[in-house]
Amino acid sequence: MAAGREPPGDLPALAGGIVEAVEAARSDAVSAECEKLLATLRARCPDLILDRRLSAGQVGPEVPLDEERGPSLYRLVARQVAGLPTEGAKDPGVVVWARGDDELAVLVDEVKVTTAEGAIEIAIPVRCDQVGGATVRVRFAVGSEARPGGMVASTDQRPLGPHEVVDVWGEALTAFAWQIVLSTAARLADATGRDADGAGLIPAALQASARGIAVLTMARHSFDRPAGA
Repeated sequence: MAAGREPPGDLPALAGGIVEAVEAARSDAVSAECEKLLATLRARCPDLILDRRLSAGQVGPEVPLDEERGPSLYRLVARQVAGLPTEGAKDPGVVVWARGDDELAVLVDEVKVTTAEGAIEIAIPVRCDQVGGATVRVRFAVGSEARPGGMVASTDQRPLGPHEVVDVWGEALTAFAWQIVLSTAARLADATGRDADGAGLIPAALQASARGIAVLTMARHSFDRPAGA
């Protein structure tokens, strides 16, 4: 159990969050899981995954993540976001957030992601002295096939769960949940293909349905490139 960590801060800005997600690692367990998923998709739909590089701003393929393959990737991404190892891990998958005299144990390995039409819910099991064990649910409204929404998402004013937890940790839990969603989309896009400069693709749109999520990919625009690229 990792103890005494600072909880996530404010919700990350979209562009900064994507950059952090794809620059975090290029050859870690999350990348390997993405590559495994894409290899399966390539075998089923050879035209889905790119064999060429995209020019600046060009839209790439839409990559699905269904309810069968999603849990293993979400678990790895949640561990990475929480600062836990993703390779060869033998820890219990728990982090303890500390803020002043308050502490909250977050059961990272038990986080569950469910989807519906235009909606994503992240269920985060937690433990603390005030309530014992509980689950906090963070809901996001995103695009759907019928109503595309780009990368725009909205959430409740506060997560659903015991007020003893949500009053203190609501913003941190929402940030943690959104980082899982955003990082999953960013890492899938990055593994899908490359642009003309060799940089990974980024998510252009996120959709949810009862089947899972789908990430529309694209190459970065010319103005959205590291210096010297």
